[in-house]
Amino acid sequence: MNIRTLLFAALIPLLLAAGCGGEDVRDDSGIPPDAIVRVGDVVLTESHLEILLPAGERMPYSASEKADWVRQWVEMELLYGEAVRRGLHNDPRVRARLERFEREFLADHLTFLELRERIEVSEEELEAYFEDHRNQYIHEYRVSHIMVNTHEEAEEILEILKKRSFTWVANHHSVDPVARRGGDLGYLTKGNMIPAFETVIFELQPGQVSGIIQSEFGYHIIKLIGTREAQVKVELNDVRERIMNELILTKRNVAYYELLDRLFENAEVEYLSSGYTGEEEPADTAVADTMKTEGP
Repeated sequence: MNIRTLLFAALIPLLLAAGCGGEDVRDDSGIPPDAIVRVGDVVLTESHLEILLPAGERMPYSASEKADWVRQWVEMELLYGEAVRRGLHNDPRVRARLERFEREFLADHLTFLELRERIEVSEEELEAYFEDHRNQYIHEYRVSHIMVNTHEEAEEILEILKKRSFTWVANHHSVDPVARRGGDLGYLTKGNMIPAFETVIFELQPGQVSGIIQSEFGYHIIKLIGTREAQVKVELNDVRERIMNELILTKRNVAYYELLDRLFENAEVEYLSSGYTGEEEPADTAVADTMKTEGP
């Protein structure tokens, strides 16, 4: 919880009140009975606080957590009042951003409601997934990688690998701390590696080098050194929660794009400028056509 979260939550009702005829949080007729704090003529009530607090599957907010939110609300209201005093709310760029926030907020809430009702994972699905991927769970994969900051740098690395060993390139070019060990990440198992690695690693043979893989950390090129049987036997109950999360994520993605497809079918969408269609060549994020085999 932070001030940016509270600011975002408060932007929508403020926008609706200012430009769409909605109800303002200001109470000019007096102090409501459930009032918590007043900043000028703006009052925060218990009922309004409950709306601002993020909902979710968690324990009820403690008194100290609510007090923290109230403090943040006071800070936000002071900043908001000063911004209005300076006339910032009349800036066309500010209005445009507020309108975008409103649209994003409503779109996100629609998506949440749609997916919440449709995502369920049965015991049969859990068992089937485990059986289909049992071989991946009972093996460990020794992996080395090279990480750089840009796609262009990764492309250069692929070229260098045609002339130099993987270990040498990792030592000299990787920005990851394990570069000193030739990029060696040790033995990894399904579920305890970077998600973007998993699909690629399971398709590699020992000695093979992948193409470019993008993750939240940067751009990677990985090499499968070898495999071995897992040191600890893995059963369904050991990975149940992990599989549940993976299946839920997959189902959410499917449901999300099904929703978009339905909306596209019933809407008129026409790009009036070819420069904004977003059509580009597919990103090289899978087991690339540059895959090669290299000795350890």
